[in-house]
Amino acid sequence: MDYQELGLGEAASVVTAVTVDTDEQSILLSCLYNPQEAPVPYTLWFRQCENIAWDTFDDVPDLQHLDAELVGLSLRTNGTQKLVVITTDVFELSFCYGSFSLQTPSTSSYSA
Repeated sequence: MDYQELGLGEAASVVTAVTVDTDEQSILLSCLYNPQEAPVPYTLWFRQCENIAWDTFDDVPDLQHLDAELVGLSLRTNGTQKLVVITTDVFELSFCYGSFSLQTPSTSSYSA
């Protein structure tokens, strides 16, 4: 599954914040779809996360105040593991997860 399969549309997205909760083993990405013309907020929420790997391309002073263009989103399964790679112009984040959901203002959620 990739970004287009989320059903948001053809426009670009930016990641505005990343929240990692180590106690809950969750990662929440706050995003804006179509930020230049008609911004629509949405969140990608991953649970039961492990084997987290970060690679930053620029200095990231505050994960709660980002403007990182979403370049790629890849969700795939390798045997029993679910893997995600999120690539932006500022960072790349990859990890294994147990479940994920997409939440937008117009839909309650999409889960996988």
